Amino acid sequence: MLVIFDMLVGLFERAFLVAWKEDISETEQRRWNSWDDYMREWCRREDFANALLGLLGGEDPGFQRYIERVVAEEASEKRATASD
Repeated sequence: MLVIFDMLVGLFERAFLVAWKEDISETEQRRWNSWDDYMREWCRREDFANALLGLLGGEDPGFQRYIERVVAEEASEKRATASD
């Protein structure tokens, strides 16, 4: 499974480098939202989130910060939902 996770991290990093930017048009935002949803779906998986730290070595620093934030947000949302 680690090989699949490694491939996903590479795919997600490429998407981040190509599709994300601060000043983004509506069309670009829709495209980015699709990637963001897909990354969040994987980051909600405990096995992926746990493996992620070991897979981020050598990745773009901006992407590292972004995906780590996504993992934290999804974990926080999961805890909030579980306590309801």
